[in-house]
Amino acid sequence: MDETDRVWVSDFGANALVRFDPEKESFRTFPLPSRGARVRQILGRKGEVWGAESGADRLVVIRFP
Repeated sequence: MDETDRVWVSDFGANALVRFDPEKESFRTFPLPSRGARVRQILGRKGEVWGAESGADRLVVIRFP
């Protein structure tokens, strides 16, 4: 969950991070740049979400206002 109360999850099948906004009751998908990224950990700080791509040995950062 981020500071705006949105819930973030990793979707291995879609190779994406997904954000659920409970206020709008909607999902937004953020496709990952690496094939088979397999994000297993989601961390972050204000205005950013970090996904550790264990399948690609990289870190992806999604920034939002």
